[in-house]
Amino acid sequence: MAKISEQEIAHILQQSLDLVLVLDPADLKLLFINDHGSSWLGYPPDSLIGESPLVFMPELTSAELEGILDNLRMLDEGEGATLVTPVRRNLGVAHDFEFRLQLIDSDGRHFILASGRDIAERVAVTDQVHNLLADAQIESRQDKTTALYQRDAFLQVFRELLDQVGPNGLRLALVTIDMKNLHEINEQFGQSIGDRVLRNMGSLLQHCASRDDICARFSGRKLCILMPGKGQQDGLLLAERINKALSKVKYSEFPTLRIHSCIGVAELPQRGEPELLLEKVITRMRELKTPEMTHEVHRLGLVSLQL
Repeated sequence: MAKISEQEIAHILQQSLDLVLVLDPADLKLLFINDHGSSWLGYPPDSLIGESPLVFMPELTSAELEGILDNLRMLDEGEGATLVTPVRRNLGVAHDFEFRLQLIDSDGRHFILASGRDIAERVAVTDQVHNLLADAQIESRQDKTTALYQRDAFLQVFRELLDQVGPNGLRLALVTIDMKNLHEINEQFGQSIGDRVLRNMGSLLQHCASRDDICARFSGRKLCILMPGKGQQDGLLLAERINKALSKVKYSEFPTLRIHSCIGVAELPQRGEPELLLEKVITRMRELKTPEMTHEVHRLGLVSLQL
């Protein structure tokens, strides 16, 4: 079960462009709905508080909701479930949504957090990303060590995606990973072992990321993942998956070798120059980094050249 503060819940509600719901596990009634979600549904936010989400989920039943809650209670801490169901607007047709659900703990109180997105929007983004990557491959190859996209190809795709970002345009999340102790690994174990660690890191990111995410090696020890059509909460979930996987990486011939990571998660709400945005993200991560922590994740919020 993930732990989250009331302040973090408010932060999610204020910033997310997903349809975000918080339910009371006791009666499965709505406690919160974010402004973007209520606007998309066509309801004033206050009118839905205390109501069942079945009001706008016509194919879901109370028994199915209770079954989902039972499943969430059996999952390990930080894990969640996926729900695909039609969501109907107040005035309009139903759209198929994919929801990520988690049982969260805030100061001893339990809540269900559900974050959902229109599936049709995600499919359209996936097709577009694959076209952009095909174009990038013509001009540039992958990084030889990690097998991820190298800097120039990444920046080309990044720039084209940023041109589509805006209030009514594409959503774009950025996950930046700093391998904090890569230099020490190279010094202690040798360059060949450092390269092996990088190769394994590339494989790990590709395993954790989804099909439409774009993984790249931006510099010596910094790796990036662009998440088109996704928001900050998606990035945080991906960051936790990466850290969970990193904590299990072991090298039998080098029992003391561990990778130390700092991960920053940002959502990019405005157009801008990719390298300047990345520099701003990296600067924020540097300010927040805690050297003694093995794995750390920082929510950087909305990042733009104006913010």
